[in-house]
Amino acid sequence: LFSGSGLMDLGFTQEGFKVVFSIDIDKGACETYSHNLGDIICGDIMDEYDIPEAPLVIGGSKCQRYSNSNRKNNYGDNPDDPLLKRYIEIVQKNRKAKVFVYENVPQFLSARDGISLKYFKKSLPDFEITSGIVPAAAYGSCQIRERAIIIGSKIGKIDIPKGESTPDKYKTVREAFSGITKDTPNQRDYTVPKKETLERFKYLSPGNNVHNIPEDKRPKSTHSCSYRRLEWDKPSPTLPNVRKALILHPEEDRILSIREIARTLGVPDWYEFMGSLSSKQQQLANAVDVGLSNIIARAVKKAIEAFNQRTCCVSTC
Repeated sequence: LFSGSGLMDLGFTQEGFKVVFSIDIDKGACETYSHNLGDIICGDIMDEYDIPEAPLVIGGSKCQRYSNSNRKNNYGDNPDDPLLKRYIEIVQKNRKAKVFVYENVPQFLSARDGISLKYFKKSLPDFEITSGIVPAAAYGSCQIRERAIIIGSKIGKIDIPKGESTPDKYKTVREAFSGITKDTPNQRDYTVPKKETLERFKYLSPGNNVHNIPEDKRPKSTHSCSYRRLEWDKPSPTLPNVRKALILHPEEDRILSIREIARTLGVPDWYEFMGSLSSKQQQLANAVDVGLSNIIARAVKKAIEAFNQRTCCVSTC
């Protein structure tokens, strides 16, 4: 559910899972998904569809209502989340569901005193629910990007797996970009800045941001995340939509390419992004790191295998 460009599904399929149903409303994301992974319904999840009953449900609804930009009033202008309710409703109706995995931004677990997590537990009492905030860089990503993960299980508690990398071993931008050429898929896909914007780029060294631009040339918006130039030998910060935030290559005076962003998320080069350039940029801003998806999938797979072993033992004893 809420499949987006398919990176969470990619992580699970790489661990041996088979996707039997996927859906997303974004046309560009659906083009990327179908180009790389196969069939997807491009439509509104609030509509009625013949959703097959499967033992595992994964996905994560839109995160805007939980983002930092909505924190001033403790997310009070979003007292209701119809997409979250729809996800839970689909799990409730799925009589074969044994495990679900849900992901969102970290604020999802804390917004409005954790009301969304409480709603999960109240609505799905048959599932043993675990939750936590995981840093993607600890799972092999180049991005210092945190995600909230909720796992519900009817086959025994599934703990949120701990990351395998420590900060001193996090992947750097240099490592992530290694081997990229102009012919690497999606490497030529990047926004060409206006002359005024390009002039501002010239004041930025690696690690700098908008505050390093001379005041008389600085834009009105001065959020520290904007006009940020990556550093070769450090991990990347969390990457929002790079066109809107103006996230720059470590050396070249340009915004990151689609392939460079994808590399920071552990996406293999054969996985091509489709749609308009602005759509591709937003697809990646919304995406889940592939390495993180891999490790979550392994934890679920391990629990399934243990459950099957226990069930087999009981039935043959």
